[in-house]
Amino acid sequence: MNNLTYRFDLIRHLAWRDFVLRYKGSVLGILWSLLPPLAQLLVLVFLFGRVVPLNIEAYQAFVFCGLLPWIWFSTSLNSAGYLFVNNRDLLRRPNFPASTLVLTNILSNLLHFLVFLPILVLLLVFYDRGLDLGLVFLPLLIFIQLTLTIGLGLIVATLNVFYHDVQHMVSVAVMLVFYLTPVFYKVQIIPERFQLVYGLNPLAQLIQNYRRVFFYGMMPDWKELLVSGFMSIAVLGIGYWVYRRWLNDIYDTL
Repeated sequence: MNNLTYRFDLIRHLAWRDFVLRYKGSVLGILWSLLPPLAQLLVLVFLFGRVVPLNIEAYQAFVFCGLLPWIWFSTSLNSAGYLFVNNRDLLRRPNFPASTLVLTNILSNLLHFLVFLPILVLLLVFYDRGLDLGLVFLPLLIFIQLTLTIGLGLIVATLNVFYHDVQHMVSVAVMLVFYLTPVFYKVQIIPERFQLVYGLNPLAQLIQNYRRVFFYGMMPDWKELLVSGFMSIAVLGIGYWVYRRWLNDIYDTL
């Protein structure tokens, strides 16, 4: 029990320290975390609201509901590759579990997600959208996404110790998955023959349910959540197996 409490306190402390140190010494501080997502939001709104309009009502709020969980996911995965490599001094300390770095990275990016929530709420209020009882299931959505991201993060962080190409492959894959995930469009516009691809993408189903509870003020789709939940647990299991399988080799390599 004491070991579990120590692990929890360590992860909490490291996640908060990582969050604070990212902006220490900068003039704008935490505002730097706000600028990239807002810039991305403006680009998407300009392209698909003005240039190639998708004719979606309250499009700014619609996009932001999907963009926030996507940024949490993509940032966590893009930064996972070098977690073990760049923190070899920490890993050499006795009784320091390497997986702590993956959890710290993901939780630190989760804090950014939470920082943005008030902005999303204001945007939804402005457009008179959502904010109904479905919001009580937000922690469940966050938990499922956390499970999925930890599993993938463990795989990326572990394999990149031995094959540095993995991180570059992940960056390309994340860029491609962005267009296969309904962040800036409705999944209903996808032809029927491609719907299976989206059904096998747990992140796509999660983002659709984020949008259901935020934008539409509806309950989650329990069938989609069940599928994405089981897939996330499976990914976590595979990620933990990969991590444990090569753990000793990680310490030897570093």
